Amino acid sequence: MRKMKRLAALSMAGLMAVTGLTACSGSSKDTGAAAQTAAADKTTEAAAASSEAASTEAAKTEEPVTLRFSWWGNDERHEKTLKVIEMYQEKHPNITIEPEYRGKSEREKVATELGSGTCADIVQLNPPWMGDFVANGDFFVDLGQYGYDVDGFDKNLIEDYCTYNGTLITLPSGLNARTYLMNKTKLDEMGIACDMDTKWTWDDVVTIGKTVHEKNEDMYFLNADKVDLVEFVMRPYIIQKTGKFLIDDSFELGFTKDDLKEALDYVAKLYTEGVVLPASEGNTFLNAVWTNPDWINGNLTSELSWTSLMAGAISDSQDTYVTTTLPVREGAADTSIVVKPSQLYAVVKTSEHPAEAADFLNFLLTDEEAGKVLGDCRGVPPYKAVQDICMSEGILDENIIIATQYAQENAGLYENTASTNAEITAVLQDAVETVSYDASKVDQATDQAMLLIEDILSTLK
Repeated sequence: MRKMKRLAALSMAGLMAVTGLTACSGSSKDTGAAAQTAAADKTTEAAAASSEAASTEAAKTEEPVTLRFSWWGNDERHEKTLKVIEMYQEKHPNITIEPEYRGKSEREKVATELGSGTCADIVQLNPPWMGDFVANGDFFVDLGQYGYDVDGFDKNLIEDYCTYNGTLITLPSGLNARTYLMNKTKLDEMGIACDMDTKWTWDDVVTIGKTVHEKNEDMYFLNADKVDLVEFVMRPYIIQKTGKFLIDDSFELGFTKDDLKEALDYVAKLYTEGVVLPASEGNTFLNAVWTNPDWINGNLTSELSWTSLMAGAISDSQDTYVTTTLPVREGAADTSIVVKPSQLYAVVKTSEHPAEAADFLNFLLTDEEAGKVLGDCRGVPPYKAVQDICMSEGILDENIIIATQYAQENAGLYENTASTNAEITAVLQDAVETVSYDASKVDQATDQAMLLIEDILSTLK
């Protein structure tokens, strides 16, 4: 893949400015104007001040300290994060950081560890989890006490995703956006356009998907599991029609039974028309569809994903990949294109060394040398000084920059907490799984899902 060599292709000042426009008035949190981009020298000074302030507590002791750091991701992310851990330990020989990494996010694992008090000191979290976690316990340290240079991060990300009840309890690991990744090598061979000038509707996905499978019965256009089909198909499909949150902040439904049935009909069509690979194969690689050998060898030619996963998703393939525009229905009431933190970092209250944990987190996010190692393995770096150095040295992948810019310029409704409720998401995934195996059960799946969702909402109001 090509690396961005010219700052002229996209200024990071522009990236940060556009990010400030993505918050919507429907958010359950107050949002302010986007933070103004500081001059590079002032940003560097702020970064140094941040590092010094956050290091104060950690520097008070030379006693041996052991911290556990838990995250998930692909091999590339693991390797780069392990390197940064080594860099930090070289600077702080009294501190040992024990890495705990895995391939999948595993929400229930994290929830269990938080509830039992066995969670790692520093933990990587998924933004949709936070509403449930904050509502059900007081698990996370107030990071505001450790002198972070919060102004170096995008203001809306900090306010909308990291601050709860006025307290800063998480920090963003990167900028993340929905994207559509395509195997240009294979699609070019079929004469199928797949660049940023190509506009996609949901009907186009079906038409092109049928063409791919008809030309080669071993190939499918869309690589997806039931989780992806809820996140990247059902949610946007419904929101583009209604222009509303799936669930508003008062826990009222933003869609009708007919809206849900239409979305499930569409998902079922993806299977019956041979657009997406069979569910029995797709769900084998649940939450890690990029590890499917058929994706790596090019028999699966497109994947709806997040920019933070792009680099790892194509690292094992010899083909050329590009990003294209996301599917949007004709006359859409909202684009439903989302920009948010890739993940969130927090320090848990059960940590015996929260100051040292906060100091490592500061290094991970704001140190320029660490940032150069991490690059875009978690999306575009969230800290301005790190963004600048990565851009100037051509470290950030061009496709990730292009996809992030496109998403920011076309962003739709803010992804509010109620719409990502874990129980409701599980209900939608079950409905998708039902119709993926038997398209004749759309009505049954719709009735069951509506009943369960309304029951869940009655307990949340």
